[in-house]
Amino acid sequence: ELAKEAEKMAKEFKLKCKVFTEKEIEKENMGGLLAVSQGSKVPARFITLEYTPSQVNKSKTLVVVGKGVTFDTGGINIKPSDRMDEMKFDMCGAAQTIGIMQAISQLKPKHKVIGLIPTCFNMPDGNSYFPSSVVRMRSGKLVEIGNTDAEGRLILADALDYAKQFNPDAIIDLATLTGA
Repeated sequence: ELAKEAEKMAKEFKLKCKVFTEKEIEKENMGGLLAVSQGSKVPARFITLEYTPSQVNKSKTLVVVGKGVTFDTGGINIKPSDRMDEMKFDMCGAAQTIGIMQAISQLKPKHKVIGLIPTCFNMPDGNSYFPSSVVRMRSGKLVEIGNTDAEGRLILADALDYAKQFNPDAIIDLATLTGA
């Protein structure tokens, strides 16, 4: 649903939008995003939104990355049941990124702005990643999972590594992270 809303907004406000399927995410080697989503029946998505100014003369590039865990149970390290219903808000960084990109399209700054949204559910089931799982991230680094409720760091790491290809002048990271 988040990907559909991003596509709808992009079409309305004339932004370039690409939504990666899980197969495309796998081709990008986004092991963190895939690991977090593997316990869910809802497939992960990676959303890119792009604003390019009409005059691109040595334009600076800004990348906005928003965490989109559309529901976070905590995974195998499940959260306490009180306030579990609030875990739908773990996608607020993604929603802010979509809103920022809409505003950018209307403000028309002289700089290129790219919005990146890794999005998935963090659910426990027989296919879930678990504490002591080892995941190869997009960067090629191996990460040992200590707690599955620290999923935001995994999906953000893949998105931040993806952002490097744009050689950005600045990156804004929008995320709520447990313990941060």
